[in-house]
Amino acid sequence: MKLSSLILILAAASLTACGGGGNESGPPEEITASPAQFTAKGTGAGCASGMGPTVFVHGGQPPYKLFNTLPVAMRLSTSTVQQSGQSFMVRLTGQCFDAAQIRIEDAMGRLSEVVLSNQPGTL
Repeated sequence: MKLSSLILILAAASLTACGGGGNESGPPEEITASPAQFTAKGTGAGCASGMGPTVFVHGGQPPYKLFNTLPVAMRLSTSTVQQSGQSFMVRLTGQCFDAAQIRIEDAMGRLSEVVLSNQPGTL
């Protein structure tokens, strides 16, 4: 067996072991966000404040524009995610809410969303 043949076999085996070298940034026709849903619980009778989830965006066609539907209750670390696989952070203000959305739009106009809730804890 020639050395060049052995190198090709080893290269093919290494691609198979890692999943074949496919698109790990997600499907180009669909945007996904992880987590897609998040519920925070406060302590005592109040709702949570401070850091919420870090949301990763994949797929579609970057850059992604972010639209916060409830800015009085949550703040986003950025209004744009530049590349697939990057993230943004959500900061909660302490206001209670149920099923507020963060809409994500890619460069082709495709949409996805993250649904968040902030619920009071129990005494």
